Amino acid sequence: MSACKTFKTIRQSLLIAVTSATLLVGCGQPDSRSTSDIVSETSSTLDLNDAQAREMARVVDNARPELELLKEIRVQLREEILAQMQQDEVNAEDLTALLEAKWASVHAKLPALAQKFTEFHKMLTPEQRTKVKERMSKGLESNHFERLQSSNTSRIVFGMSIALDLDDLQEREISNLINTLRSKAAEIKQQHKEIREEIYEQMQQDSVNVQDIEALLDVRWSEVKSKLPLLAQGFTSLHTILTPEQRMKISEKLEKRWESGKHGNR
Repeated sequence: MSACKTFKTIRQSLLIAVTSATLLVGCGQPDSRSTSDIVSETSSTLDLNDAQAREMARVVDNARPELELLKEIRVQLREEILAQMQQDEVNAEDLTALLEAKWASVHAKLPALAQKFTEFHKMLTPEQRTKVKERMSKGLESNHFERLQSSNTSRIVFGMSIALDLDDLQEREISNLINTLRSKAAEIKQQHKEIREEIYEQMQQDSVNVQDIEALLDVRWSEVKSKLPLLAQGFTSLHTILTPEQRMKISEKLEKRWESGKHGNR
C-alpha cells in the first residue's frame, strides 16, 4: 500500500513542474483531462485573461509527452506491484533495481519539465503566482511520509487486522515495520521541507532561470531515488509477514482502488 502512495506523490511532484495544474484543478489528474478542462478550471482559479488562457493551453499541450511518460510509468509500476505481491518470494535488491530502472527514465525529461515550469511562471502575474504558491503549499503538505508520521500505529494495524484477519504475531511485526518506516520518514521530512521552500521561492520570484529549475528538479529526482531501497525493503518485509491469501486480498483491494481512482479522475 505504501508503494501506491509513494509513486502517486512522485508523479504529483513532477507535475508541479509541468504546469502546477494538478493542484490548481483539485483531485483530477492532468494526464486524463482535456486541455480545455485544465485551462478552464485554472482560469477560474487564477482569473486568467484570454492571452494567458491561450498560453496555458499551449504549455499543457506541449507537456503531454511528459505526462504520458509519467502515466505509463505509473501503470507499469502498478502492474509490477500486483505481480510481486502474488509471488511466493520477493527480493528487496531485485525490486530496488526495478524501481530505479523505471525512475531513471524520468531523469531525461527533467529539462523539458523545467522549461514548462518556466513558461508557466512567465505567463502569470505576481498575484497569480501567489495563488499558485498557496495551492502548492497545501498539496505538498499532504505527502505520504507526513501522513505516516501523524497516523497512530495501532489504528493502522487495527484497520489492516480487520481487513486481512491478522494474527497476533503479524500485528506485532507490522507494528514494528510501521515504526521503522516512521523513523526513516523523520529523516526525510527535512529534505522535503527544504525542497518545498525552494519551490515556493522560485514561484514568488519576478523571473526564473530554466537551469535553476532543472537543478532543483534534479535534487528532487535524486531525493526520490534515495527512497527507493527503503520502499523496496518495506514492501518486501510486508510481503514476508503476510500469507498468500492475505497478499491476494491486498492485491484485489489495490486493483479495485486504482480502477476506482482512474474512473473518478475522468
